[in-house]
Amino acid sequence: MEIAICDDERKLRAGLRKVIETKLQLDGIEYGIQEYESGEELLAGMEKILPDLLFLDIEMSGRNGMETARELRRKYKDTIIVFVTAYPDFVFQGYEVHSFHYILKPYKEEKIKEVLDKAMEEA
Repeated sequence: MEIAICDDERKLRAGLRKVIETKLQLDGIEYGIQEYESGEELLAGMEKILPDLLFLDIEMSGRNGMETARELRRKYKDTIIVFVTAYPDFVFQGYEVHSFHYILKPYKEEKIKEVLDKAMEEA
């Protein structure tokens, strides 16, 4: 399973990565994780490695997460998108880009694990 994390805050990317890696290792699932700090970097990286699952922040400098998701959907229909954000205002816009889930920061590790399990069933 290929996973991407896109968040402009390195500390948040690292924390999310740790939760995901621990869960996948305990479950014995092979994976790769790519980290991106902007929507532009993510879209460029997807030309090389297409993730099955994307954890995407919304409020980022440059292209925000919602704009990134719209662009992503034009090219890549099958990537599962999970928004991880501090802003509940965008929850309904998430449906426009067929997001799988919407997790509010600060998140609980159990919520990430639960959504990860459900997303893996879909992938």
